[in-house]
Amino acid sequence: SLLFASIVLLVHPLSKQKTQTNSKSVVTMSGISVSDELLALYNSVKLDQKHKYVIFSLAPVDAAKKTYDWQIDEAADPEPDFDKNEEKFAEAVSKLPDDKHKFLLFDFKFSSADGRRMEKLILVKWCPDSEHFRVKPIVGATYQTLKERLPGLAKDMQATDADELAYEIVLKTLSA
Repeated sequence: SLLFASIVLLVHPLSKQKTQTNSKSVVTMSGISVSDELLALYNSVKLDQKHKYVIFSLAPVDAAKKTYDWQIDEAADPEPDFDKNEEKFAEAVSKLPDDKHKFLLFDFKFSSADGRRMEKLILVKWCPDSEHFRVKPIVGATYQTLKERLPGLAKDMQATDADELAYEIVLKTLSA
């Protein structure tokens, strides 16, 4: 089942004026708030390790008013086994659609070149070329503020297709 965050930000398409329905959230450059619920979910991955990864997106609430809300698509169970990291990463990437944006928060576990076990939290902005041209700037602007509001990210990445998220590429990026 899908979970919806309760924060909605209204942005009139011809106006810079914003109306926020919850004052506890932080408004992004795109006019979409980073909700307390989303921050709590982030902490459940980073601090509490309740999830291996979370896939979420911006869902239109009212197309005419250009309002969006956070939609949590999946929060995967934790996986303590370091040896299953590649399998879990492939699983998460396979769930990213070819035609819609998503955000992927992943607890990446690996062994360093000297054998140390490492854990790094990554955030991926998935925005395929086939995503609607009016949605892309909203996703991009929201992503910038989202990165700033999620402390402790080891790496943020942007991808338009699965080849850019090949396990070896991500591992090399995190190991550098």
